[in-house]
Amino acid sequence: KLVCGLVDLDLYAGETSTVRPILERVTDAANRTLQRPAPNFEPTSYGAPSEWYTLSENLYRAYLLTGEPRFKDFAEVWHYPQYWNRFATTASPDNGHGVHAYSHVNTFSSAAAAYEVTGDPAYLAIIKNFYDYMQNTQCYATGGYGPNEHFCKVDGSLGAALETRSDTCETGCGSWAVYKLSRYLQRFTGDARYGDWAERMFYNGAGAALPVTTGGKAFYYADYRVGGAAKVYNWDMYTCCSGTYFQDMADFHNLGYYKDAQGIYVNMYMPSVLTWKGPQGPVTFTQDTRYPDAESSVLTIKTATPSAFAIRFRIPEWTHGASVNVNGAPVNVAAKPGTWATVQRTWSDGDKVEVRIPLTLRMLPVDKWHPTRVAVVRGPVTMVLEGGYHDPRFRLPDTNEQLQHWLVAEPWQRASGVLTLTTEPEDQQVTVFKVALPDKGAVRSRFRPFYDVEEGYPYYMYFDKEKLPRALW
Repeated sequence: KLVCGLVDLDLYAGETSTVRPILERVTDAANRTLQRPAPNFEPTSYGAPSEWYTLSENLYRAYLLTGEPRFKDFAEVWHYPQYWNRFATTASPDNGHGVHAYSHVNTFSSAAAAYEVTGDPAYLAIIKNFYDYMQNTQCYATGGYGPNEHFCKVDGSLGAALETRSDTCETGCGSWAVYKLSRYLQRFTGDARYGDWAERMFYNGAGAALPVTTGGKAFYYADYRVGGAAKVYNWDMYTCCSGTYFQDMADFHNLGYYKDAQGIYVNMYMPSVLTWKGPQGPVTFTQDTRYPDAESSVLTIKTATPSAFAIRFRIPEWTHGASVNVNGAPVNVAAKPGTWATVQRTWSDGDKVEVRIPLTLRMLPVDKWHPTRVAVVRGPVTMVLEGGYHDPRFRLPDTNEQLQHWLVAEPWQRASGVLTLTTEPEDQQVTVFKVALPDKGAVRSRFRPFYDVEEGYPYYMYFDKEKLPRALW
């Protein structure tokens, strides 16, 4: 973290003359004093000793910044072939589980940095396979992972953990590791699909965390338990997640857009302003959106002279029927899930391009061993059912099509921590869904975005569809 901060001060704040001597002295001191990992070191379940296998990344960043060989040489000391190579040729290793979760996602950013420096395709294959391993076997609907801070056996343990573990996801650190790995993969491959995991954690991970308080109380663990859960602060002060929380917040701008010589890539749909040095001069893009409450985002272009370039929009893998309009008229572009929808044309000052991404409701099973243990998701956002009312018992419907009729959107406004029905403008609304049962039974509890739940309020994220809650009276 110290090397990371020094590199960032140099790279982003221009503090080169101050930082470089300190960076060199810190690295030389570490090189003299840190114990090397044993050649036969086997991965451990709790990250000991000191998560050393995450050190390479920022040393490689220092090398890329300075060209100084000492950083590259010291980065190579901390390579982790004992675990990395389990993903060299497969996304389904039989021994990927049992290790400390956050740091073993974070170590693949070191493998990514090794690829960026060396160009060795073996590292790229490793991080691509690891990404797919996580998506296929270790992630909950939120994008979170690591109950009890471990990767689970691929035998139904992920779903079973929801019965007992309140420490379902190490949120602050877990989000940080996902942001970095997703960004590396998008830059290296150009594939839009690698942005989906970061987007899910953007809203359901760091974006759903309670803020760090005065005195260092931090939201360490998110709780997804099937029997009911709540957001609480960790019992310790200044945990690791209190530091990575601020890194998460500062990293949002790095997730929003990418560029190349031909144009820009819109990776995240969030209100923002981007200035790009285009081929015919600077271009400013202003993005206006209520996504993920609303389905569309509008990009307004400001340019002194007409300019030809491409704008590419990430189409998430979970959506269907995405479309693009330019100045109010539909354009015929491919908008296939998991790809970039590209609009190539000469743009003029004041042009507006709108992307629409349908946000259908759906139920996601936690794993194949628990096909009816599901979470309700809308777009990238995990929804939770309020747990603060004495409601009649009910079960979720059988199909996603039925779910569209069961859940009815209502506009709500948050004021002083309380949700109330509103007629205020859309930009002040939160999308909440009331439960409209087919038998007309009254349900006061609503489905709300997980990120909208405050400290201590009870909620249900996962449900067993084939089971009704036990009647107690």
